[in-house]
Amino acid sequence: MTNQLYLRVRCEVTLDDEGRSLVGVEKFNKDYDFVTTKSGQVVKMRLLQAGNAIEAETVIYNVNTDILRILRVNEYDKLTDIQKGELSKIRSPVLESIRQLVGLIKQEHSRFDIRDDLIANVMFEWSPGDGDWYPIPRGLTISGTMYGLGNMNDARAKIIQDLLSENEYALIATSYLHQAINAKSTRYQWIYATIAAELAIKEILTRIEPNLEVIFRTLPSPPLDKLYGDVLESVAGVKSQSLGKLRKGAERRNKLVHSARDEDIPSYDETHEYIHFIEERINWLLDLWRKIDREKGPMNLTPKGQA
Repeated sequence: MTNQLYLRVRCEVTLDDEGRSLVGVEKFNKDYDFVTTKSGQVVKMRLLQAGNAIEAETVIYNVNTDILRILRVNEYDKLTDIQKGELSKIRSPVLESIRQLVGLIKQEHSRFDIRDDLIANVMFEWSPGDGDWYPIPRGLTISGTMYGLGNMNDARAKIIQDLLSENEYALIATSYLHQAINAKSTRYQWIYATIAAELAIKEILTRIEPNLEVIFRTLPSPPLDKLYGDVLESVAGVKSQSLGKLRKGAERRNKLVHSARDEDIPSYDETHEYIHFIEERINWLLDLWRKIDREKGPMNLTPKGQA
């Protein structure tokens, strides 16, 4: 026999290891709602007004009734390994949705005091659909690393919802760009910014032409200006501007990595101008990718069985 299970998740979001929340920065004016679909599950998410928590809900169909019974009596230890695997699959889509949401918020946000190593306590509740909610046994409670969030407004919320509807994920490069901004030394700021530029162009190129992934994984990469120039033009029909600046930035990064001389360390002003330049190039790549992707037509996100 099978049944359906309503799943509700709440995770806390903090700015740093000391547990400071975004309330101390600026309160939002209201809650913001988002929705996406993962593995046929419609996941509804809410960024709470205080800015320090996300709530998410979804419905899972065809759940093994033995699992529901054991959950109801809080006997997690009686679950078999196979049943525990089923529960893990049940949790995965909603967790992936939350991570996708916060990743996009981080990518699209204008503040850069957002760190990667934030801890979010993720707590699950379940319901058979009768309005009563039960805590998932403690053995299933998860603590994980999550992105931090910044302040929200209606325009930014709409952009993020559009990206969720198109099933876009944040670039990994975003994390390195934020590390560049938050690093204490201009040496490491320059290095991280250049890594962000390299990752961004590789991620965008493989989104446009997936066959390039094996080349980037197995062969030495072309110089940064070639990636943004000839390689990008070959798959997208356009080159980036300021290729010389990209080349010089990468050359200076190489010196900083391989040399300990103080005279090679860039100044504060030139470093932050370089970071701003890299940020602008990454945003340009994202705009280019979205234009190309949208020309292909909207993705079908209708849950299976509900078309």
